[in-house]
Amino acid sequence: MKEYFVLDMGGTYVKYALMNEEAEILEQGKFPSETEDLNKLLDDIAETAEKYRGRIAGAAVSMPGRIDTANGIAHTGGSFRFFRDTPFGTMLEERLGLPVTLANDGKCAAMAEVEDGALADYDSGAVIVLGTGIGGGVVLNRKVWMGATGGAGEFSWLLKDFSTFANGLFDYTTAMDLIWAGDTSAPALMNIYAAMKNADPKDYNGVKFFEAYDAGDPDAKEALRQLGRNAVAGIYAVQAVLDLQCYAIGGGISARKEVAETIRECLEEKYNAFTRVPFGKPAIVNCRYGNDANLIGALRFHLERI
Repeated sequence: MKEYFVLDMGGTYVKYALMNEEAEILEQGKFPSETEDLNKLLDDIAETAEKYRGRIAGAAVSMPGRIDTANGIAHTGGSFRFFRDTPFGTMLEERLGLPVTLANDGKCAAMAEVEDGALADYDSGAVIVLGTGIGGGVVLNRKVWMGATGGAGEFSWLLKDFSTFANGLFDYTTAMDLIWAGDTSAPALMNIYAAMKNADPKDYNGVKFFEAYDAGDPDAKEALRQLGRNAVAGIYAVQAVLDLQCYAIGGGISARKEVAETIRECLEEKYNAFTRVPFGKPAIVNCRYGNDANLIGALRFHLERI
């Protein structure tokens, strides 16, 4: 059975794995992300892959940004700011001497879940990844929808404030007030909770928040409830356009089953309150593959390509 070198490029670490054709992880590890120097990033990847030389038949990459998977071009790269219409796939192929496939991380998560994960029983759906922002991928007719320019499923940028956007300019530093990621992400949950405590959001993280939640802190429970209501507002907007069957919730905080459960309860409340909504009520489920979804999806994109 063939083996593959698979990368999941995040802003802090690049996770890597040796995987077989069945998407089983045989070995895995991580190294610090190089976000300032493209050549150094290429060197780090090549050095890590060297340990598997002679064993691997190709390489698959999950990464942030607007990615042209068909042509291996990183038009943008999230935290990797040096990507700008960069032929990263070709660069990696030259370094590794192997075929390489690139895909957006949210689309990789969707690819993993539609095959045999949380979306396996649905013809249409979406993965919503609650991380630093809101990653995601849309599935239509059991295929991950890439979009005309590779930008489908960028849920972070779903507008929530049409009038301010329409009547003024904004930059990235002020955009969070206008877009879905500003209300519905891991940092947004900390912001909501900190405001209730009249504290600095930097004093909180997911671990501290759920310690308070488990201790019965009513502010923590209400903060999660507010996050759920914010999530449903965005899901309503997506439903009005796509009318999907199911949304699978992923990301670090989704490891707590209460996150998807709260979103599901808030969705039920909205649909019960507004009975004449002209689009269907979707299912809300947890992603199956968790933190391995990007690796699994990246490999499946690679195998589909070859």
